[in-house]
Order: sequence, then structure tokens, then C-alpha cells
Amino acid sequence: MSVAVLVPTLGRPDNMRRVHEDLYASVDPADVSLYFVVEERDVDSVEAGHDLGVAVLWNQRSASYAGAINSALLWTDEPYLFIGADDLHFHEGWLPPLLAMAGEFGFGLVGTNDLYNRDVLNGTHATHFLVTREYALTGCVDEPGVLLHEGYSHNWVDTEVVATAISRAEFAPCLTSIVEHLHPLAGKAGTDTTYEKGRDSEPLDAQHFAERRHLWT
Repeated sequence: MSVAVLVPTLGRPDNMRRVHEDLYASVDPADVSLYFVVEERDVDSVEAGHDLGVAVLWNQRSASYAGAINSALLWTDEPYLFIGADDLHFHEGWLPPLLAMAGEFGFGLVGTNDLYNRDVLNGTHATHFLVTREYALTGCVDEPGVLLHEGYSHNWVDTEVVATAISRAEFAPCLTSIVEHLHPLAGKAGTDTTYEKGRDSEPLDAQHFAERRHLWT
């Protein structure tokens, strides 16, 4: 299997089941391996993952999206990683163009089309993306060996890693790869405590991004 699909999740076993079904309906199962990354205390998610027969990894770093992804980076070995979430809808044909951009054209980080974010739609950002393992190990601008900076509670972590890749000429958008973000702000899902936590942390995360921006600009 060439692509590890990394999906951090917290308290959303129903989403896990939907993502699992959705992912494997959209690709050749031989091409991907799905990993749910959970907090040890989240018993419902651990059980859901085991019921689905897929790998469940414990987040052993900071209790955040970035910490979960960085933990999974250390516990997997596939040459490509898709940085996902538990509120995505994988459209048919989403994977081949990403692999072409990364493998044939050499980009370290290739963004998908989430059908929502304005900057994603104009090709200057990505909320979810494919990375090569080689690039992932240098993705964080000031911490070798990890992809995502863990100083954010939730927001802006994608903005930093994409901005860093752009500054290195390692980013390419791939708008033909549609991985739809079923987010409340897009009117495609209801809210819950996880979304509310992200909303509440927005001001501090935005400030932290502004303080770090000089590292890649």
C-alpha cells in the first residue's frame, strides 16, 4: 500500500464509519491504508476502529490535530501520506492526480479541492493534502522530523504548513482531486463540541500564526 490516509478523530464514531466506507468506495483498497488517530481516553473511537478492522493509532504527542498527525507519521512507513479528517467526502478519482503531481512532478505537498475554502478554490491553499514521507519529515519550518507545528490548538496549522511549502516551491494545488470538506461553516454538517473548541481557539491560533510568520516569509 503506497498511501497512508491519516484521520485524527475525537468522539465521532459515526464519522469514522462513514469515512471508512467512503474512502474504500473511492479507491482501489490495495492503494491505501486507513489509520484513525485517537486519544487513549476515547474508548468509543477505539472500539469503532477495531469494529471496522482498521488500524487505530494512539496520539502520543500533544492533544491536538497536529499532535495526532505527527504521531501517525512516526508509526507508519508508506511513501505517501494523505493528511485527512473525519468530516471528509472522497470523490471518485481523487487519488491518481495527487500521486501524479507528487511522483511525476516532484512536489512535496499537493493540495486537494475541498469545494468550500475560497483560498483552496483559487489554488493558493489546501485544507487537506498529500505529502511525500521525505517532505513530511521536514514540513515544520523549525522542528525537524515532524510535519505540523503543535503550538496551535487547531486552527491555522494547515495554513502554516502550506505557506511553508509554498515558500520552498514544494506546493502544488490539484483542484481535480475533490475531497469535500463537510464542515458546518460550509453548511454541510451540524456543530459539536470539537467544532466549538476550534471556533473558540481561533483568536489565539491566529495570533500565534502571526507571531511565527517571519519563519517562512
